[in-house]
Amino acid sequence: MRKEIKDEILDAAKALFIAKGYHGVSLQDIADSVGISKGNLTYHFNKKETIMEVLLSRNEEKKHHAVPTTLKELDPIFRDLRRAQQDNAYYFLHHAELSQLSAKIAELQDAAYRESKELFKQGFINLQASGTLRDELFPGEYDCAIDALLMAFIYWQPYSHLCKTSNVIDGCRRQAWSILYRLLTEKGLLEIKAID
Repeated sequence: MRKEIKDEILDAAKALFIAKGYHGVSLQDIADSVGISKGNLTYHFNKKETIMEVLLSRNEEKKHHAVPTTLKELDPIFRDLRRAQQDNAYYFLHHAELSQLSAKIAELQDAAYRESKELFKQGFINLQASGTLRDELFPGEYDCAIDALLMAFIYWQPYSHLCKTSNVIDGCRRQAWSILYRLLTEKGLLEIKAID
């Protein structure tokens, strides 16, 4: 049985965006990949930006994490973020450009950033309370570390392309842990050794 045509269009567009980048794909390319006319495609999605908006909206519906209370609970969040990079390379490779396509895309990006920042912020509060993270050395140090974590996850794909790094996935997770490492207490350093 054939999938819903809209789902086929979205899957084809995502695959093409990954292979050629957003600007390297036309509506005709997407229609050809699905085996439909361009007119049929535009009946469902009138613009390429609309396709991107729906793809990003679908990502927003994915699972949300509980606020971590231990480093062990933080690691699955890092793993899911790196998996999201891999599954949505089209998005991460062109993150900055995509926000300029439509107000809806910019809004979705902003919401995802704010949600992730709040998750990490609450997690850092929990980790500090449990004695895993040391106190801030200056006001806003945790915010700076959280921003560095988010930049690592958002921009690791283009950085890897630039540096011709093949270790896209594990390198990003390792980078995230290196950002946190300098904030750990002795208790945190012992906890991190138990994480593979």
